[in-house]
Amino acid sequence: MLVDVQSLGKTALMLRQKIAKVSYATGRGFLSTAYSSIEILLALYCSGVMKYDVNNPEWEERDRFILSKGHSGLALYMVLAEIGLISDEVFEGFSDSNSMYGVHPVYDLKSGIEMSSGSLGHGLSFAIGHAYAAKLNKKDYHVYVLLGDGELQEGSNWEAFLLVNALKLDNLTVIVDRNNRQISGKVEKIVPLDSLKLKLESFGFEVIEVDGHNIACLTEALSKKLGKPLAIIAHTVKGKGISFVEDEDNWHGRALSDSEWERAKIELNIEKEIL
Repeated sequence: MLVDVQSLGKTALMLRQKIAKVSYATGRGFLSTAYSSIEILLALYCSGVMKYDVNNPEWEERDRFILSKGHSGLALYMVLAEIGLISDEVFEGFSDSNSMYGVHPVYDLKSGIEMSSGSLGHGLSFAIGHAYAAKLNKKDYHVYVLLGDGELQEGSNWEAFLLVNALKLDNLTVIVDRNNRQISGKVEKIVPLDSLKLKLESFGFEVIEVDGHNIACLTEALSKKLGKPLAIIAHTVKGKGISFVEDEDNWHGRALSDSEWERAKIELNIEKEIL
């Protein structure tokens, strides 16, 4: 599949600029987490991988995307706005008391949001339900679910992996945002995910490891239909794009301060106000 990598790379930068602006202006949103997953979401929605209709977001034959790591909600909103499912105007009052769009997404099919998320460990089971329903109803849609690597410390995921294998869900793609960090620090220092590829293969998955910030590689991996469940380990950097945020502690859920916003504007090449 041909992907205009240069164009989508520019889009990724533009969305990072917008995310920084919203995070700074509102004091809300998980900036560092949004930055680790933005290319994954662009590859899904903007490179021809997913089948959907922006004019009919409740179309029964649409592919489903489940954001299990709900703290990447701001990144999802940005991509949904980019494809025209929601308006940029929602970011002016992001996550305030009158907004439909909180830090964590709330189910709203008309906006392209398939599941309320935020409490971790639920999205994979939800995605399995959608994938199995497609099999039972003889529907041709595919289901994609994005998990965090810290989220894999939730035992519910490993029970769900067993079910994926048992049900032979070749219409399911699991994506792991492997940024190696969670709220308390390095994943490997808390509950290690040693040999994650081998673990997933033992559950019956075909596993592909990719650079999670390389849109062309992501698109190629996400486009594969192999006759068995697919797991993609997307190696990313939490906070990718702002040097003093990248792979650093204490950025889980924290917004930019005044001085940090000034530094971020330089690094992200923000020359004028956006949004």
